[in-house]
Amino acid sequence: MKITLDNIIYSNVTQGGVSNYWFELSKYLLENQEDQVSFYEEYNCKLNFHRQQLLIPENKIILNNSLIKSSIKRRLSPVEIKTKDYFLYHSSYYRPVTGSDFFSEITTLHDFTHNYYSSFIKRLVHNKMKYSAIKRSKGIICISGNTYQDLKKFCSPSKNQKVAIIYNGVSNDYYPIIEERYASEKYLNAIGIDDPYVLFVGGRINYKNFSFVIKLLKEIPAIKLVIVGPSLTRSELNLFDKETLKRTCVVSDVKNSELNILYNFAHALLYPSSYEGFGIPIIEAMKAGCPVLALQNSSIMEVSGEAAILFKELNIGLFKKALARLYESNFRKEITEKGFLQAEFFSWDKCCKETYEFYKEIY
Repeated sequence: MKITLDNIIYSNVTQGGVSNYWFELSKYLLENQEDQVSFYEEYNCKLNFHRQQLLIPENKIILNNSLIKSSIKRRLSPVEIKTKDYFLYHSSYYRPVTGSDFFSEITTLHDFTHNYYSSFIKRLVHNKMKYSAIKRSKGIICISGNTYQDLKKFCSPSKNQKVAIIYNGVSNDYYPIIEERYASEKYLNAIGIDDPYVLFVGGRINYKNFSFVIKLLKEIPAIKLVIVGPSLTRSELNLFDKETLKRTCVVSDVKNSELNILYNFAHALLYPSSYEGFGIPIIEAMKAGCPVLALQNSSIMEVSGEAAILFKELNIGLFKKALARLYESNFRKEITEKGFLQAEFFSWDKCCKETYEFYKEIY
């Protein structure tokens, strides 16, 4: 079986959930099926955090030598592979392939966020690419049952297409810290964290409800907020008053080992997102023994099971009450133990093995 992966996601973003997924899949194939796989990529792909960690032999890389300089146009341009050999094609972000008629295509669908939250123009452009990829594909992978339901709602597959629900994994870099507590505390002190804190991980666009976290912080003066992600924007800074800003720490370019420390010592992960295709930070936190507070919607219920503290709505009083209850040792122990059990259902090894088996089915 010959497999060609399109690494365009590494040129689209510097890091993120889709980039992480593609890195784990690529790494698995290189370690287990190197003779079968090749990679099509752009000249600027190594600006991506995950691509920098991926060791691809030069003879496995098909470099796009197009003279197109616009990153947007390159993103939309077809992948050109001239061969008469039959192969399986899997793009990381919906690009078509040209130059051959001897291939089958697979598409992974992570979510349908644009359908719910993007502007009309942005939604139109994104969905033109996405829906075309769906209709072209012989096989479709959905990363959760919720994403599969959205697929049927917005662009239902035909009877001739095969669809598989293959859950994302979570890295083994996340675990309860027992023997490394001194080094961990040293790291926390170095970034200025010495008080109880809640954690916010991931994007901060509208549906992530970051503004709600700031409102909650204002109501709990005895706790700090640690944000994992890029620096605060001007509009985000305007959400704070001077007192809450003093209790806020932003940590960027975090390694998995450092994020594991942050999960381990956090009072809780706040994850008030209104929509997710999966929600990797939920499982990362659970693996590290960090309680999760989240909204009861989309894939979050499916992924967290009964191991997170879920709410039907954004309610300051209910979130405050739950955070206060987590100081009770018996309740906290019950939640973290449920989290450990739930996290066992998800691994990148399982995800990648199931993906490879689906490749063989489609091939």
